[in-house]
Amino acid sequence: MNPHKETVMAALVTAGVAVMATGLIRRLLFYDETESRPLTHIPASKFGRELLRAEFIHRPNYANCNCGSFGHVPQRIIHAQNEFVKERELDPDTWYRFPEGEKSKYFRAVGRLSEFLGADKNNLVMVENASTGVTTVLRSIKFAAGDKILINSHTYTAVEYSVKHLVKNTPGIEMVSFDLQLPIDTQVDLIDQFKRAIEGNPGIRVVVLDHITSSSAILTPVKPIIDWCHERDILVVLDGAHAAGQLPINLEEIGADYYVGNLHKWLFAPRGCAFIYVQPKHHDWTYPLVVSHNHFEDTLADRFLPSATRDNTPYLVVPECIDFHNSLGGLSVIYERNRALVTAAQEMLAVAWGTEVYPVAADCRAPFMGLVRIPKILEDNFPVDSHSAKLLMKALCDKGAFVAFTPSNGRMWARIAAHVWNSMEDYQMVRDLVLEMTQEVAAIKKINLSVEH
Repeated sequence: MNPHKETVMAALVTAGVAVMATGLIRRLLFYDETESRPLTHIPASKFGRELLRAEFIHRPNYANCNCGSFGHVPQRIIHAQNEFVKERELDPDTWYRFPEGEKSKYFRAVGRLSEFLGADKNNLVMVENASTGVTTVLRSIKFAAGDKILINSHTYTAVEYSVKHLVKNTPGIEMVSFDLQLPIDTQVDLIDQFKRAIEGNPGIRVVVLDHITSSSAILTPVKPIIDWCHERDILVVLDGAHAAGQLPINLEEIGADYYVGNLHKWLFAPRGCAFIYVQPKHHDWTYPLVVSHNHFEDTLADRFLPSATRDNTPYLVVPECIDFHNSLGGLSVIYERNRALVTAAQEMLAVAWGTEVYPVAADCRAPFMGLVRIPKILEDNFPVDSHSAKLLMKALCDKGAFVAFTPSNGRMWARIAAHVWNSMEDYQMVRDLVLEMTQEVAAIKKINLSVEH
């Protein structure tokens, strides 16, 4: 054969092998976008690693016990999102300009979400994340000189910073933060701490309340606090970043003036997907943070129509996320299973590490998250601060597992989370790897977390 032809043939064979290998890798690691598997009921008996392998892209031999930060998107949701991206790129003008494009799909998503959350669809809008939602709300409320905003020592840091920024730029208003005391023995104890903080600070105009605290996984009995505040003409902004998909929610019955929540943490949505619920009496003065073409529309829903030049597809797949959630048996099945798993995992870790579970009453604990105090040798060698938490997280991640280490109440805690892909084996990995870390203190302290820029 002609040498030139032999070279060409060899190149073609090599290219063919490469294409076949690439296709095989994509099938092994990623959802096949050329077909969509039908969604059928998934029994709880398949929860855990079987479900992880079947429905999620995952890092091999890795225990992801931190759904509470960034969630985990099922492959079928990634596929649905990509289909919207393809449709958009096929004809961008139709997608953005006309009713059959993005707008109809957005309102479809809002409708399904409002049913899931027990809200009138006219009271619900979509935003990128809960921090954006809280900032949007705080910038919309009309404050007067002498008004105060109440937060507490467990308020999410980004929300605290949003309040601080508002106070800095709004003459005459003040932020009040009270120290939420532990242990919390009963729901009444928790409620009374809020009441005392409000009564001790005349002029409270707004209370920022966590449905579930982020760093400490405390479940707040919000309804009695909201009703008590409303009797005193105090507005309540409810930060429900961790609630949707973890708690049964009926936003109209809860009755907060504003309720903000994420969907990527517990409802399987892509990141960049959250909502704001607005009581009708506040519609007229609630506006998006960014001024754009819809800013002066008459209705809340129209004012918050998404901007054309950001990727809004995370919003559009909310119906598919709810369908997937329902295929698992819905919240009642997921709730009972995840709650039992995280409770058992907490107790197992506390015994293995010779420590304790976070000191709050059982009915004040988030159902899918919990805190366990870290082993004493780690506690003795690392200051209780965010830098130490990052060092410990990096060390554990490099070993093949992840939990969120979090400072609280003068101690360092491991915040574990449980969702449908987790199993007890994950927490046993965390147990063993953290015990290994107790023998590696010097090496952990040398971890470099700096980023060159």
